[in-house]
Amino acid sequence: MWIYTAYAQTSENRMADVKSGDIVVPGDQLCVIEELMPSYGTYEKEGIVYAAAPGTVSMDLNDRSIRVTSPDGRMKLALPVAGDILMGKATHVFEQRAEIRIARINDKDIHSGLVGELHISNVTRRYVKSMLDVLKQNDIVRAVALNTHQIPVKLSLVGQELGVVIASCSRCGNSLTLTTHNNMFCLRCENRETREVTTDYGQRFGLEARPDLAPRRRQYDDRRDDRGGRGGRRFDGPRGRGGNRRFGDRGGDDRRRDNRRR
Repeated sequence: MWIYTAYAQTSENRMADVKSGDIVVPGDQLCVIEELMPSYGTYEKEGIVYAAAPGTVSMDLNDRSIRVTSPDGRMKLALPVAGDILMGKATHVFEQRAEIRIARINDKDIHSGLVGELHISNVTRRYVKSMLDVLKQNDIVRAVALNTHQIPVKLSLVGQELGVVIASCSRCGNSLTLTTHNNMFCLRCENRETREVTTDYGQRFGLEARPDLAPRRRQYDDRRDDRGGRGGRRFDGPRGRGGNRRFGDRGGDDRRRDNRRR
């Protein structure tokens, strides 16, 4: 009982410190999530609602939400919720993770420094040894948010409509052309790379897939040479060229040995 009372008192103190019209900066504590739900310009972490952008606090008691607006009354950026489709640019790519600078949320442009974090386990269902095998710096990706009103935004590329939508050659910077599944080719320097791409890779940028540029597999000739087999030794019988000793026919090696003795 005393634990609940202490928690309630703490919540009231946090709530009393902030009211509508107050000026806040990113990181300021606003309230607890049991009192008001985070909305535009706010985010939640461990049950506490924080300001995600500088501005003025606005509380809606009917909707039980709290938001941060700019001085002119415009709403600030709303942090993504789980399931939102995001687009951004890979700014830093490491062995096990990558940082994505988010530029669009659900096809709406945003202008902020919102950053998403992509772990290698959320790139594809197949095994990937290094993030650099499926994603590189400056690639544009389409991802889905995994958490709600949190910073950094956790991202995933698992899905047919998710992945790299346009990639640049790591050698010359030219846009890469898709040849076959996840195989890329640079038309300028003929460099080949791999990416975890979307089903509509390059279509928004006027790039068409070129399956004719895919690496050709080596074809083996089934024709046998004069000696028989695929370059191997021809066998005339169960024991080789010399026939079968079980039926009284000595092998060629034995005949040559007898001739030398004579």
